[in-house]
Amino acid sequence: MKKSPRTSDFEVCFLSEAEGEKFPWSARLEPLARKVLLEENCLGNVNVVLCSDKMVRELNRDYRKLDKVTDVLSFEWHEPYLLGEIYIAKDQVKRQAPHYGNTFYAELKRVIVHGLLHLSGYDHHTVQERVVMRRREREILGLDMYHSEKH
Repeated sequence: MKKSPRTSDFEVCFLSEAEGEKFPWSARLEPLARKVLLEENCLGNVNVVLCSDKMVRELNRDYRKLDKVTDVLSFEWHEPYLLGEIYIAKDQVKRQAPHYGNTFYAELKRVIVHGLLHLSGYDHHTVQERVVMRRREREILGLDMYHSEKH
């Protein structure tokens, strides 16, 4: 059962797979991530890892049996100190940003919110789930990045 979190009860850590590389805009993205987690009543630390397409493809293949790159993967941990981890394929996010009419920064925000919503219990396997999750993404981000899709 999730407890009602307070601002100081959890951390969102932004990490990079590449040694010496910093996660871009982490100071601007952390308040957004914390806001999502607080609004979704999720208590627990989250690691957000920026990584290569290769790493995300391997994780997708090993854990989801899908041998392809995807933009973001979320893994919920069943540990009291760690809600989960989000892995973001940096180059995939850059490639797909124009599809959603986004800059790299805006697309990074979108996939972080998407990943956090997965950790909060949202999914998009069915049309109904997808409608609910995308509605919540639009509420958080304040824009309709799925305008070209029906669901």
